[in-house]
Amino acid sequence: MCPRTVKKKKKIIPKLTIYFHCVVGLIVRLALIAYGAAQDEVSEVQYTDVDYKVFTDAARHVLDGGNPYDRHTYRYSPIVAYLMIPNLLVHQNFGKTLFALSDVAVAILLYKILKMQGFSNRNSTRYSLFWLYNPLTIVIGTRGNGDTLASLLVLLTLYFMERRNYWLTGLLQGVSIHFRLYPIIFSLPLYISVDSQSGNRFLKMFMPNRNRLTLVASCLASLLGLTGLFYALYGYDFLHESLLYHLKRTDIRHNYSVYFYLQYLTYNAPDAYEIVDKLLMIVPQVSLLIVFPVLYCYRRHLHFCLLCLAYVVVMFNSVLTCQYFIWYLSLVPLALPFLQVSLKELMLVSNFWFVAQAAWLLPAYLLEFKSMETYLYIWIQCLVFFWANVTVLTSLIRNYRKKEKSA
Repeated sequence: MCPRTVKKKKKIIPKLTIYFHCVVGLIVRLALIAYGAAQDEVSEVQYTDVDYKVFTDAARHVLDGGNPYDRHTYRYSPIVAYLMIPNLLVHQNFGKTLFALSDVAVAILLYKILKMQGFSNRNSTRYSLFWLYNPLTIVIGTRGNGDTLASLLVLLTLYFMERRNYWLTGLLQGVSIHFRLYPIIFSLPLYISVDSQSGNRFLKMFMPNRNRLTLVASCLASLLGLTGLFYALYGYDFLHESLLYHLKRTDIRHNYSVYFYLQYLTYNAPDAYEIVDKLLMIVPQVSLLIVFPVLYCYRRHLHFCLLCLAYVVVMFNSVLTCQYFIWYLSLVPLALPFLQVSLKELMLVSNFWFVAQAAWLLPAYLLEFKSMETYLYIWIQCLVFFWANVTVLTSLIRNYRKKEKSA
């Protein structure tokens, strides 16, 4: 008797699309927003970012027909205050929900940009998940930090750059700079990469052409237009708080910056010391911001160049907190396909970065909540964290590979 042949049924595993993951990511974020509201009620350590409360207070001034800059320490675009008005009219967590939706929108844009570069649905989704399920981006956004909106504007700029729509690219670049000053560092590489052949000769990198002039004109139009509009509405308060303040900002309390202790020791020092301080902080940073666009001048290297620039600005910033990590984390997925790093190096470098950051937290907690004199210990940990950041950046550069073909 012949044995019956049993046909094995193929298991049908549904493909998990980027949109499925976005729904999951949004649910996780909404759950954390609810958890944060509960923690704020019972814990000494607040989950909600202090900036979120500043946003809401500024929105209250706007709603009352006043000036958002009447709220002390509000140093952002008036657009943020406008977006936070529903915090007062609808629900106090409206802004956090908006930031969570922005997180999801960033993931979708990352997916679309990767698709436009020729990656499959599967790989585009996989790389985008670095942002969507990243604990840092999830926590920072759900605490009420507005830098997710800045990342969204940057990714929109890159999306239209990929589509070679230089008019919209410039408009969005201008809006990005107005909204958060740091995207100004992306202007030079965007300008150079408009013409992917201009890397053949050094001088031709900067020679204007029709597309480059379109990019520059539209960027200036949106940036100057928004600046002029809000200057007309709020006067010098707007210029100082949202723009000029960030050029001379210092923080003598505590933060991750390698320069924090220097600023603490020279606080209220003579002007000569202040000039030396500024030179020490600015020269290394500006030098690297010029070198990277020249080294990675081709269009095909644009995303990696922007990642390096964002990392340099964060690493050398005179004030450095966790929220600034968002500036470069949103660009990492676009470079991931071209990073050929061994598992051993990945584990060593990433663990060094996380441990260096975690070690900073104890002396910072003792200073903030126990009023203990731990400035020196915090500075030592800042040096270690700077070392970790240098290690990460050099690892990125060493392991970056992209085929030498025209963009």
